[in-house]
Amino acid sequence: MQPMELHNLSSPSPSLSSSVLLPSFPPSPSSSSSAFTTVGVSSRETCHPTSSPVVSAFLAPILALEFVLGLVGNSLALFIFCVHMRPWTSNTVFLVSLVAADFLLISNLPLRVDYYLLHEIWRFGAAACKVNLFMLSTNRTASVVFLTAIALNRYLKVVQPHHVLSRASMGAAARVAGGLWVGILLLNGHLLLSTFSGPSCLSYRVGTKPSASLRWHQALYLLEFFLPLTLILFTIVSIGLTIRRRGLGEQAGPQRAMRVLAMVVAVYTICFLPSIIFGTASMVAFRLSACHSLDLCSRLFHGSLAFTYLNSVLDPVLYCFSSPSFLHQSRALLGLTRGQQDPVSDESSYQPSRRWRRQEASRKAEATGNLEVQAKVSLEKEGSSQG
Repeated sequence: MQPMELHNLSSPSPSLSSSVLLPSFPPSPSSSSSAFTTVGVSSRETCHPTSSPVVSAFLAPILALEFVLGLVGNSLALFIFCVHMRPWTSNTVFLVSLVAADFLLISNLPLRVDYYLLHEIWRFGAAACKVNLFMLSTNRTASVVFLTAIALNRYLKVVQPHHVLSRASMGAAARVAGGLWVGILLLNGHLLLSTFSGPSCLSYRVGTKPSASLRWHQALYLLEFFLPLTLILFTIVSIGLTIRRRGLGEQAGPQRAMRVLAMVVAVYTICFLPSIIFGTASMVAFRLSACHSLDLCSRLFHGSLAFTYLNSVLDPVLYCFSSPSFLHQSRALLGLTRGQQDPVSDESSYQPSRRWRRQEASRKAEATGNLEVQAKVSLEKEGSSQG
């Protein structure tokens, strides 16, 4: 079996199109990790997408900028959550978990910047490569998981306000978040078991036959995008219908819930959709042996990973939408507010409007009246039959 090479859909790689499923030749200094062969079919045309210096020149400064902005924004967010926001709510727990996920990414971006400044050559050793790739992939999984948790939390507050989960304490939310973190780490643990082969540091190890680890990584990459997106869209539709049915449109809580979900969808789409599109296109181009298209899709996919890492920059904006207390405290720290005003509570009322309550009471009264009439008629019939 040929030596295998690491590729990643969740971390920048020289030719991620090939990183999806494709076996490759051993890396060389000139081609880095971009050479591909067919999957056990020697008669098919062989595609060799080359590593692009343009992509490296693009990614190095972009990742450096994302590191600076993400570090500043998330450090401020962590300071506000830990020092100025007490007591925590269930929503705060999921927001802080998202901050922790972002720090996994931020702490590893300098190594990726160095990697691209050296034209995709890793110089920190095999162990550091494994940890780097594991943390990058864990960041992606944790980001989509806790974005979904925030959306579902808003869904429960608006649609099922009396459900036991909607009234969960901060401690219960912390236990849920802890369980999610355990699952996230286990889902990506296979990256720590991979064997490193330099000079590249990429998180897919591909050989002449797709390994079980590779198949799992591919399935996880697609599943962690489409399943959470389906849940988020479900929460948006459900909340929208509930707001309309109960007449909640004028209340602050439901309005904020819709703004939060709109921001979640924006972050989700901007950060993760481009890499899904170009990664899928790369797989299709490889299977069709369309070498020119494969080379183009590979570079576009690789460049689109800059958008994936943008989530660490956009998440602090989401916190402002999700938490009035966070918005108030951040504006105060930045000197944008005067005086010491009491921040708005994160737990706004989601009670139905008076008009909706009157309509419900009228319907119940009407239903009760109908039942009383029916009972009276039945009693009269029983009396006449006995007479």
